[in-house]
Amino acid sequence: MPLSDYRERPPVMILVDLARFTQAVSELSLRETAELLDQFYRATEEVVAQGGGRVVKFVGDGCLAAFAPDDVLAALHTVDAVAARVRGLAEARGLAMEVGANVHLGTVAEARLGTAAVAELVGMSVIHTYRMGGGPGVRISEPVYRKLPSGHRSKWRKRQLPATYSREER
Repeated sequence: MPLSDYRERPPVMILVDLARFTQAVSELSLRETAELLDQFYRATEEVVAQGGGRVVKFVGDGCLAAFAPDDVLAALHTVDAVAARVRGLAEARGLAMEVGANVHLGTVAEARLGTAAVAELVGMSVIHTYRMGGGPGVRISEPVYRKLPSGHRSKWRKRQLPATYSREER
């Protein structure tokens, strides 16, 4: 798709990252680190596809994926499923590692960029997704919170600027 096929759309984006990854792999060989990332990539690709989303890209120990604008719950269920898979990977290797995730809904440009024609998402909404915070836990933006059915809002606590909600584990 040449850039002339550029389009704007409002996906739900999830950024899933391996919290404490650097510390966890500090004692692993390069091969073991690559094997761990391969398992993470494969598990994440599978879970995202099962949830109805698509992986946009992997960067190191992180993954950006996109879902349809009305698939907020599917995106959050996907984050939980990836977290469960990561817990299994960490336990199997005796590593202290877990998932951190940011979930945001906003308008982006979608286009195939570069000579490899990689389908990419760009724009301030993507940047916002990356900058919502880091570390373990799940953070959602105000637009995602507003899309949640009322019964799903009680476990989220508002944080300030930018407004995100952290899930309170009970």
